[in-house]
Amino acid sequence: MAFPALVRTERLVLHRWRAPLHTDALAAVNADPRAVRFLNRGVPFSHEASAAQSERFAAHWDRFGFGLWAVEAAGDVVGFTGACHPLWFPAYAHEVEVGWRLHPSAWGHGYATEAGRAAVGAALEHLELARVISCIDPGNRPSIAVAQRLGMEAREMVADPHDGGDMAIYALP
Repeated sequence: MAFPALVRTERLVLHRWRAPLHTDALAAVNADPRAVRFLNRGVPFSHEASAAQSERFAAHWDRFGFGLWAVEAAGDVVGFTGACHPLWFPAYAHEVEVGWRLHPSAWGHGYATEAGRAAVGAALEHLELARVISCIDPGNRPSIAVAQRLGMEAREMVADPHDGGDMAIYALP
């Protein structure tokens, strides 16, 4: 059975990532310093960098048959979630990471947990996996809380391949 390109949860619609369709929504998330506080040394991404990310998200689907979804809440794309190989992290690129990034306007509604739960479910149901991970900056308490609500536990602390700082690897037990 194929990884689903469209998933509906109680409040969200999760669509297969498409560039350029979802690029502007990603650029809006990436332009907000609050959304990237634990990424890119806290520096918002340019529209061009967001467009390149969007292209990579779409290409992952083409290459592997699964990937990130655009998260739609109340008719607006507010970010992304899904399951993908963390190709940005060579030591873990062979694994499958469940991740999420939402615009701050969508924070505090439980959307990350709701969408993340759908991503974990799809990954476990449709992909043959030894484990599912999430790579989280140890200072990112909100994302750690989401990972814990999804049943993940901290497994290891490793160096972030981009800045050498710490990176916590969470995994389903």
